[in-house]
Amino acid sequence: MGEFFKSEMVKGDLQEMAELQRFCFQSMVAFSVLPKKRKMEYFNVLETLIEKQKIFYTRLCLSADPEASELVESIKQSVIMLGASPDQDVKDMFDDLLNKVSFMKNSLASQDT
Repeated sequence: MGEFFKSEMVKGDLQEMAELQRFCFQSMVAFSVLPKKRKMEYFNVLETLIEKQKIFYTRLCLSADPEASELVESIKQSVIMLGASPDQDVKDMFDDLLNKVSFMKNSLASQDT
C-alpha cells in the first residue's frame, strides 16, 4: 500500500465517506416515501459527501504516491465511462453535481408540506 493510503487522516476520511455513502444509499432506496425533513437531510448529507470526495480527489492529484496517481487515472476513466468528455476536469464534475443537489434542495424547499 502506498504511503498516501497509510496515513491515519486518509483512512479516517475514507471511513467517513463510506459512512456517508451508506446513509445516502439507504435513503435513496426509500426516497419517494421519506418525509420532507428526511429528504432534506439526504440532500445535505449528499452535498457533504460530494464536497469531501472533491477534496479527497484534489489531495490524490497533489500526491506523489504512485497508487494515488493510479486512482486519479481510474477516476478519470470512470467519469468518461459515465458520459463525461475526456477533457472535462473531474473537479468541474463535482461542482456540477453540487449544483444539481442544490437545485434539488431548493425545489424540495419550495414544495408544500
